Formats: sequence, structure tokens, C-alpha cells
Amino acid sequence: MTSSILPKTALGPKEGRLPPGLFSPISSDRRRRFPSRRKHIFVFGAVLVVFLIYSTCFQPNMLARFEALQEVPRKVPFQSNLKDRVSPEGADQQQGWRTRFGSRQGSDSQKPILDGTTKDGEKSAAEGAGKQSTPYRRPKEQTGRDGQGSNRRPARPDLEADLGALFALLPDETNMREFLRPIEDGGPERMKELGLRTRAYQKYLNAWEKLHLVDDETSGEVYVRDDLIQSLRDMADNESSGLSSSLTSTIHNYDAFRTFLVKFAEILFPFTSPYFADHMTLHAQFKNAGRGIVLTAGDEQAKYLLTTIYALREIGCDLPIEIMYLGEQDLGEDHRFELESLPGVTTRDLSQMVDDNGWRLAGWAIKPFAMMMSSFREVIFIDADSFFFRNPVKLFDDPDYKKTGALFFRDRTILPESKRKWLLQILPRPIHRLAKESGWWTGASGHHQESGVVVVDKWKHFVAMLLICRFNGSDRDQRDGRMGVYEMMHGDKETFWIGFLLAGDNSFAFHKGAVGSIGVIESSKPTTEAGDDESPDKDKDSSAAATSKPDPSASTYTMCSPQLLHLDTDGTPLWFNGWLLVNKYVDHSKRRFAPMTAYMREPQNKAIDDEFWKLTTDNMCCLTAEPSYKSDLTEHDLGLLKMMRHRATEVGIME
Repeated sequence: MTSSILPKTALGPKEGRLPPGLFSPISSDRRRRFPSRRKHIFVFGAVLVVFLIYSTCFQPNMLARFEALQEVPRKVPFQSNLKDRVSPEGADQQQGWRTRFGSRQGSDSQKPILDGTTKDGEKSAAEGAGKQSTPYRRPKEQTGRDGQGSNRRPARPDLEADLGALFALLPDETNMREFLRPIEDGGPERMKELGLRTRAYQKYLNAWEKLHLVDDETSGEVYVRDDLIQSLRDMADNESSGLSSSLTSTIHNYDAFRTFLVKFAEILFPFTSPYFADHMTLHAQFKNAGRGIVLTAGDEQAKYLLTTIYALREIGCDLPIEIMYLGEQDLGEDHRFELESLPGVTTRDLSQMVDDNGWRLAGWAIKPFAMMMSSFREVIFIDADSFFFRNPVKLFDDPDYKKTGALFFRDRTILPESKRKWLLQILPRPIHRLAKESGWWTGASGHHQESGVVVVDKWKHFVAMLLICRFNGSDRDQRDGRMGVYEMMHGDKETFWIGFLLAGDNSFAFHKGAVGSIGVIESSKPTTEAGDDESPDKDKDSSAAATSKPDPSASTYTMCSPQLLHLDTDGTPLWFNGWLLVNKYVDHSKRRFAPMTAYMREPQNKAIDDEFWKLTTDNMCCLTAEPSYKSDLTEHDLGLLKMMRHRATEVGIME
């Protein structure tokens, strides 16, 4: 009866014991689970046996790894000997998560250990266990298989000495304010002050470039290295360096000098920015920039250049040519296209490179800017109205140019005028020999230099060229009642040699060839125009264009011509300016080719009051000298002139 009253479902163990012989579902489940557990244990044991056999027979180092792991900190990944190293690609994959997520203990503890040392050369934690920890020191750059770190900076053995020289130049607060104040004076006082500051800037820039310009001996290239502060930190980590205890003050002095130099450059020569980041960047690109010819032209001079460049190629000059112009309104696209069709010619817009805010770049003033902003290191600047009888490349072989890196040409000894007092006002002491040899100092002439051709190595004379650009830029004209540079001299041409002397750069020379005139010889009284009886036939040979036959018995001869001739050191014609016409300023209908059959050189070592040049109308200059100073043009030179006239006619210069 009792069994019929009890429920069929099992009660939990806390409900009391079941009557004997009563079936319990819980007991039944336990009986079924025992065989299942035995099966699991058997499978696990089989896997363990296989694993041990595999580890023992095929991976003998496995147990060693487990043993080593007991002695190595858990956060340092262990690698076995060199034979078991993973490939770099595999190592990167293994450490990828550490790169993405980082570590609470810092990056040092995460670096792999190779042969008991970390990649940065520090001893492993196992070998350093029990030793007292050292103060924090920035780890060195990692190295690759070749021992060269991908981020390793080249050694700078002279860094401390160069920094010492730089800091020795750092001006005190009083001098710094004086250098950075605006220049309020005008006239000679302003030029003198600009020269004084330019000479100081030259010293500061030289010291700065010694720190930052690196000459790669392998490639020959020069590049700017601007990681000096990082290099200072590397040196401070080196206990043998004297910078470890003064790193902060060194960086402060470096920053102070850099700030001063930037402001000083903005005060003196701001026109190169923003096209170039700074003057060091501009200067660095010149080191291996090669040689080339620079010309300037607008639409009015485009046909001149079509003739001049053609003639240069005909005489064998293959130097690259850059033509500088001032925007679309100066040289139109049609003329640019025509000029660039000539071999080796590129046109460049100078207005995009020069910041003329507050003044306007135009006219003659473009010359030094065109030279400075050209892509060449060694530049031959040639006026658009100049022609060469000889290949201008030979100017780079001139002994004086090789010695100095700057070659200028003299102007006519005309219009005597003494400017010694003015030179004494502006030039530094002692007055250099080159100034005392000038016609301005002796009073022989008010014109000393002819800027139709200028040859300059810009790498050697970088700062002097910056000063010359300023004289032809913001200080060129009268401003705010202050006298401008062009009011004290005749245009751009005298700014070159004056600028060199004011910049403290005395390394230049004047070409030793004589100055003269090219045209026709007259023994009669000089006239106001040459070639009045010339045939209107433009292609007619110039030998038939002489106005009169020279008298062989005459004691002196006269040549009247607008062209200024420069002779080579051997006395033969080198180049002339003034172009090919009697008067290039008249209307096209009145244009005539100037007759040229002979040339005459200017007498030298004459008294100041010997006026052998006379300036007449229409830019005509008449030279009178003894018969020994005259010579006839050779057939070769006459042939070149004929080629030039033919080309000028072909491009439409006479239309």
C-alpha cells in the first residue's frame, strides 16, 4: 500500500532516503555517466601520450623552452638560439599586436632577445636579474641585419665645435636689436648700413650652413640636414659627451640663433620668400647646378632673342638657356612658344619667384634677379641686344674667372667724374684695391662697368648677389623722401661691383680685354650719324656701306657707332651690344642695319683730360684714336655679321 502511495518521481537527497528496493532516477543517471567519463579520460590520455612522443622525438628543444620559460619574465618573448630564429617577416607578425595595442610596461620590455641581449644592445632580464635598475635612458636606434639602423643618423664628429662657433657669433640683446631695427636713412648712409648688415649676415649664414649643409661625397650632392636637436639628444645619451649636462641650454641657444637668423633674413632680403623656404635652401640647390645662359625679354625684345640665340647656336654654344620674363603681360604665350622652339631654351616667369610687395620689379632691375633665380650655379647673363663673335663658353675658362668666380666688363672711359668722396662714404675700411683702380676713384670716368654681359658663380657669391638684388629692388628708387640707389649711379650696371665690395666680397675681376667701337673708319670730322649713304637694301654687304674712305696719311681716325665692342685678351672682337641697327629706337620703317667693316679699341693709359670719346645724338658715340688702334674685321667676322643680319630679317625685325 505504501508503494502505491509514493510518487514515481525522485526526490532530492534532502527529502530523505527512499525505501529499499525503490528505483531512483538520479542513481540511474550516475550509472550512465561513469562509462562516458572513462571514455574521455582515455582520449585525453592518448592525446597526451602522442604529444609527449612528438615532443621527445621531433622537437627536442620543446622541453627546454618550457624550462627556460620558468626563468624568463612572462612579458619577454623568448627566442631560442640563432638557428631557431624566425624570419623578420614572421617576427613582425608575432609582434604586430604589441605594436597595435602597446604595453603597460613600456616598449623596452617588449623587444625580442637575441643571444641574451635585446635588439637595442641591452642585456636580457635573465642576465640582469638581481641587479639594481638604472635610471631611464632613451634607447638607441634599432639596427637591421647589416648593422645600419633604418632611422640611424649619420655621425657628426664636428658638431660640438660647430655649435661652439655658432654660439660665439650669437649677438647680445643690444646688437640684436640694432641688426633687426628698420633702416630709416636714405642715400649713401642707407647703402653703408646695408653693407654693414650684409657682411654680418654673411658670417651668420656661413656658420648656420656649416651646421646644416651636408656634402655627400658619394653622390656629390648637397642637402639640408635639419635634425640637429635629435643629434644633440643622441650626443647627450653618450656619457663621454660634454652635452649631457647642458642639453637644455644648448637647445635654447640653438633656437635663439635660429629665430634671430630668420628675422635678420626677413629684414635684409625678404624677396626670395615664399618661393624658397629660406636662403640656405636657395643656396644649397646651386652647388651642383651646372652652367647656363640667362636672358631677359618682353614682347618688344622677343625678336632680338630669336636672332641672338640663333647666332649663339651657330657659333657652337650649346649651353642651356633660361629666358626670364615678368608675367603674361610682359612676354606673351605666342612669343614664349616661339622662343622655346629653339634648342635648349626654357622661359620662366620671374614674377612668380620674386616677392616685390611694396615695390615693383621692372626694366633694367630684372637682371640680377634673373641671374639669382635661374637654375644654374655658374651664369652668363647676356643682354637681349648683345652678339658674340666667339663662343661665350670660353669666359668660364678665363684665368681671372677661375680664380675669383666673378667676371665683369668695363664700360667706355667717358664723361670724366670723380666719385671718390662718395665711395669713401659707403665702402668698408680699408678701401680695397679694386675700388681705387676704378674710374670713379681716379675721376677718369663716371661709367665703370658695362652689364651687357655678367659672369658669376652664385655658389661662391651668394650673399653678394642678394645685396645686388636689393639695390635693384626695394632700394632702387626714391621712397618716402629717401634717395634711391639709381639716383646715385647709372642704372643697374654699377650695382654689381659696388654690391660686391659692400658685401665684403672682393673676389671679382674685370675682363682684361680692351673696350672699343665697331663700325666704319673715318678720317674726316665725325658726324652725328653713321651710315647715311647706306643702301636701303637690307641684305647688302656692310663693306659697301662706309660713308667715306679713310685717309692713309691721317694722324687720327674716328669711328662713330652706337655699338660698344669688347675685345678678347688677344685683341680680337669678342662681343658687342647695341644690336645691329643704326638706331634701334626708331620706327620700323626707318630702321637700317649699321655698317660694320672695322673696329677700333680705346686708348689706354691716357691722361684724364684726354677725351677720346664723344657722345652725340641718338646714342651715337664717336671714338678718335691713332691709326695703331684700328683694325679691319676678318672675313670670318664679316660672315658672322651677315648671318646675324639675315636672321634678323627672317624673324621680321625690319618690318
